Amino acid sequence: MSDPFDSKRRRTEFDDALKGYYQDHDEVLPDDNPDYRSLTAESVGSLILGILSALTFISLLFLIFPLLGILLGMLAIRKILRASEELSGLGFSTAGVALSIIFSIAGISYQIYVYSFETPPGYVKIDFTQLVADPKTGHIPEEIIALTPQYDDQGNPKTSGVPVFIEGYMYPTRQMTDIDRFMLVPAIKQGQFGATTRNPTEMVEVILSGDLKVPYRTSPVRVGGILYVNEHDTAGETPYRIEADVFR
Repeated sequence: MSDPFDSKRRRTEFDDALKGYYQDHDEVLPDDNPDYRSLTAESVGSLILGILSALTFISLLFLIFPLLGILLGMLAIRKILRASEELSGLGFSTAGVALSIIFSIAGISYQIYVYSFETPPGYVKIDFTQLVADPKTGHIPEEIIALTPQYDDQGNPKTSGVPVFIEGYMYPTRQMTDIDRFMLVPAIKQGQFGATTRNPTEMVEVILSGDLKVPYRTSPVRVGGILYVNEHDTAGETPYRIEADVFR
């Protein structure tokens, strides 16, 4: 005859063994990926914004991308460092911040270069070699005349002229600040400090429009505006005058 207590004991041992199996199984599951850490969304967003920061080469309006990339990347780095055992993405966020900084600096530098050296939209770039008069006749080149305002026989304006953009040096004067009128020359030649030592067509009188006033510069400057030509000026005086609304 079987012992009922023995049967009960066996059932209890079986239940305990089953409980132990599940307990051991639950303890083993997390150890399958002991190094797993969740990737932070901020770090991914920072990297994406860092890549989009390259758009600053197109327009400074896109500076919003590197600014957000730096902000999001710094937040991600701070968050990861506080919970490094649970979160990952430090490489993504670091790369995002680095790309944002690099592209923002490079984009701003490029835009400054474009603003300083490129011809403004609607302006025609010219240089002093195009202003030289014909050595035989003394006539101003037709290509330059075509850019100036045109008048009919009665002196009425037919065209307002095409804005030009030219680079040169400010001719030295005693005035160093608040300059609203100066002579522009292709180069400052050593030993030539008098206007009479230059060919008249190697000089352009610049009159800054409105309230625009500038300090004297020894480096090259660029001016843009309407070019006027007077072929009947006094001998030795420049026939060229630019009423400038752009000074760089």
